[in-house]
Amino acid sequence: MTLAQPGKSQLSSTNANQPPAFTIEADVLDVGATVDGGQSFRWWRVGGPKSELASYEGVIGKTAVRITEVTGGAQVEVRAGEVPEAFPEVVADYLGIHADLTQLFTAFGDDPCIGPAMTGYPGLRLLRQDPWECLVSFICSSTSNIPRIKLNVGAVARELGQRIGPGERDFAFPAPGVVAGAGEQFLRDLGLGFRAKFIIPAAEKVASGQLDLFALRATPYYEARAKLVTLNGVGEKIADCVLAFSMDKPEAFPIDRHIRRALERWYGLPENINNSQASDFARERFGQHGALAQQYMFHRERLSQRAKRGGAQVESELPQDRN
Repeated sequence: MTLAQPGKSQLSSTNANQPPAFTIEADVLDVGATVDGGQSFRWWRVGGPKSELASYEGVIGKTAVRITEVTGGAQVEVRAGEVPEAFPEVVADYLGIHADLTQLFTAFGDDPCIGPAMTGYPGLRLLRQDPWECLVSFICSSTSNIPRIKLNVGAVARELGQRIGPGERDFAFPAPGVVAGAGEQFLRDLGLGFRAKFIIPAAEKVASGQLDLFALRATPYYEARAKLVTLNGVGEKIADCVLAFSMDKPEAFPIDRHIRRALERWYGLPENINNSQASDFARERFGQHGALAQQYMFHRERLSQRAKRGGAQVESELPQDRN
């Protein structure tokens, strides 16, 4: 897999009344699995039946976009909002296009779980999100599920964020100071429940500069994780999600029930070890490929479990997982 350079893409429009559009080039890119597979929670599938490649609408920064998977990459349409300089590069960076997937496949092509997952689901990538939105999203993930997380994060954006387009979800994510000013009860009234009492203190620390989330991108993994877990409501799992999906920490390896099940199934991990020990095991095995390996493992296990419910979801399961 040799990835084309997305920086060659240019914003273009054939009509002044049409929004700009451009193509992000990549040999392999699974748009749906990447933006709407548990890393981020403000993307929604639009158009087409499930059997067809679909478009996904969402917001990157203060720009509302539609991303459609095409042969050789993705077509990106700016729907509304600001169009920053070099926006194609911004989108490519967000989608993790610059990562060389061949490194993972070369290192773990024979791995019993990751090898088949990469062959069966090529093009899944790690997002590089805004750290603040990512942190709030995964605080919202505590004892929740993807539909509810999307509902909670979407409500925060809708009620507190800046409107950037005409669509019902066209809102930039609110800044930490705005969230802090809204207060805990406001977030509870939006349906966030107990998570509100964790989000407000986090917003206050980030808004005040006591915690610099962007600085953590340049901070070594264990030090960055230690700073995140000082936040109430942020344990190692939530911290690892933020570190993997927004802070350039490729060794981060979040552990949830899907990953526990996969580690026990494919690597003989004992059931009686705790999540911290399981994460240490995975980091030792996968090293600097940990975050990407975790996503392939998560994707395979999640689709396998969904397929057991029957219906059209069966088609997404790997043949070797059908029993």
